[in-house]
Amino acid sequence: MTLQQIMASENIILDMEVTDKNQALNKLATALDKSGRLHSLKGFMVDVKKRESIESTNMEMGVAIPHSKCEAIAVSSVAMARLKEPIDWEDGGSLVKYVFLLAVSPEDDGITHLEVISKIAELLIEESFLSLLSTAIDGMTIITYIQNYMAQ
Repeated sequence: MTLQQIMASENIILDMEVTDKNQALNKLATALDKSGRLHSLKGFMVDVKKRESIESTNMEMGVAIPHSKCEAIAVSSVAMARLKEPIDWEDGGSLVKYVFLLAVSPEDDGITHLEVISKIAELLIEESFLSLLSTAIDGMTIITYIQNYMAQ
């Protein structure tokens, strides 16, 4: 399973209006839940917040990559948001403009959250991807870029 296989346009929210980290996490998790990717929204959120309490997932550069691998996840997925305004990730680091929420099902032996984080980090080095994130008009544009990039 690859990054482009676990992303769906209905789980990409552009210009999301939130004022804090919890709102961003809740909106992205709700998108995953509504698209049938979770067994339990509550269980997933408990695990994501537990992980955030251990160590911040703010990667600096305006990007956070919160993640979970727990029984509450039905299908491994990535939800992504471009925030309308950057928010404080409540960790003393830089403000966050882009959030990639990873949900990895324990049943997926072929994928780990570290592999997905690595692929996202690889993309974030690309100026063209950063530019696309700031200007994309829909989620399909982002997914198509990722598919083309990974095919190289």
